[in-house]
Amino acid sequence: MYRRAGVATTFSPRFRDVLAEAGRISDLFEVPLHLIHAAEETSDKVDRFRETLRSLELSEDAPIHFQTGPPAEAILNVLSHQQIDLLIAGALEQESVHRNFTGDVARSLLREAPCDLFLFVEPKEGAPPPGHVFVAIPDFTPFSRQVFQRGADLAERIGAKKLMLLHVQTTFAEAKEKALGTDVPSSQQNLEALAAELSSETLEIDTHAVRGNTGFTACEFIQSNGADLLVMPSRIGEPEQPIFAPPLDWIIQVIPTNVWVIRQVTVTSNR
Repeated sequence: MYRRAGVATTFSPRFRDVLAEAGRISDLFEVPLHLIHAAEETSDKVDRFRETLRSLELSEDAPIHFQTGPPAEAILNVLSHQQIDLLIAGALEQESVHRNFTGDVARSLLREAPCDLFLFVEPKEGAPPPGHVFVAIPDFTPFSRQVFQRGADLAERIGAKKLMLLHVQTTFAEAKEKALGTDVPSSQQNLEALAAELSSETLEIDTHAVRGNTGFTACEFIQSNGADLLVMPSRIGEPEQPIFAPPLDWIIQVIPTNVWVIRQVTVTSNR
């Protein structure tokens, strides 16, 4: 699935926790882990990285990429030069009692990183695997179906108990659906049909349709229902298309739980 994973690291209070989470993700996908640090290289920093890798029982030989400059820009430069196709990072700069606001660096990565992302709102060294996985889709295109399948595959691999397929629909889209008449399957019918394609002996599979004028309704539903991991689609590299579909673009501002963003990357020609 991936060739190499990268983890954005800083010497913050959660430095060790983020690195531990990254180690678990790289093991899960069986890919080598690269460390990315947006600052100048020093021998003390290298020693600290190596010591932490050793204490976490991760590979001490993991490449460490130092890149000076603004953090998001530095990380993006390393992604490009090292051909990293999965980036792991912390999601928050500060926490709120009611909502987790996406940090500035994570926001830039959500907008610009040309690869899949794993963002952690509360990384923990000894965290158990997610038990309740949500997959949020804005439509029923082949790409959204692929995202659902990959989310379900991951849920089974990590031993999750519940899988929630969540369809987010604006009131405008709902009105358009009604105007098309009864000959076209409803969103609820499409949702149930997609869930029925998955056969699992270990997962409890459920579906839910969220409707509202903004996608924040979905964000609140996800947070209030105890999701441990949110899987969602994103497209990047298409100038005429939004990176996140409008019902899901709240993720740029607010992040309700740990998130796995699966990208569909379009490479545009300069000719």
